[in-house]
This record gives sequence, C-alpha cells and structure tokens, in this order.
Amino acid sequence: MGITVIGITHPDHVGALPGGTTVLVLADDGTCAEQFLDADFRAHQFAVRAHGRGSAFFGVADKARELGADQVLFGDFRDGAPDLVTGEDPVLLLGSPGLVAFNAAFGEHLAEWVRPASAYGDGLVTWLVQNCARAGIAVVRGGVGWNPLRTDEITSLRKLTA
Repeated sequence: MGITVIGITHPDHVGALPGGTTVLVLADDGTCAEQFLDADFRAHQFAVRAHGRGSAFFGVADKARELGADQVLFGDFRDGAPDLVTGEDPVLLLGSPGLVAFNAAFGEHLAEWVRPASAYGDGLVTWLVQNCARAGIAVVRGGVGWNPLRTDEITSLRKLTA
C-alpha cells in the first residue's frame, strides 16, 4: 500500500486512520497549527495555510502531489477514513460528511486545471464536477450518510453532460 494523505481543517477531525503510510495535512488559518503539530496522531504531520474550504482543499491536494500520494481523502474523518479511491484510472469521490477523495491519476488532472477564484470558496465541488465532466472522469457519489449534491451543482452537471 502506498501513501494516503488525509486533509483536515481541525485537529478534532482526526479519527481512525487507514492502513499504509498515512500523512495528515492540517489546512487552517494558523489558529490550530501548533496544537496539531504537537499532537501524536501516529502519522506524518504537515500544516498548510488556508482560508476557506477551497483554499484548504487545494493546499492539501498540492501537498499530496508533492509527497507522491496514491490517494487523498479530504474532510472530517472522526468516524474513520475509508479506502475508497485506488486504481490506475482517475476517479473523484464526493461523499458525506463533506468528503472529497481522489487517486493519484486524478491529482495529475487537478494540477493542470485552471483554478478560478470561485473554486477557492463555496464553488469547489461545482468546479470539480464541471472539470470532471469535461475530461470524462468518473465522479463517484456515495458513502455512509451520503447527501446528494446541492441542486445548483446537479444542474451544472446536467448542463455539461446533456
């Protein structure tokens, strides 16, 4: 098993970690970095500066690519991190609660896409889904407690794929 990067936005979001080499990346505005780095989560730990969900996601994704991660899980993992995104083909998983996961092949595409300002805020998932639709990349929706995408995100996906 390769490197799994788990991105979180608060130290309290760390739960059961998957097997393999695990790296925790805290993406926050500096308020929790010291607490996070001082804690022993039995994983490699990094902190990246972020302001908002999209900014946090990109900080984690960029660090994961730098580290050569095989899979990236971003979100709240107090109930355990699933092993959901493996394989050679690019795949993006959107789950709940706020889970965004992808494999290394998807990370290569992600690094090439232009990141508009809207993707750094609440438009992150819409931007991800739209780019996947353009590139023909699978978007898997599901997981424990899955809540469907917001109506505006479903509409955007339908417009691109219809």
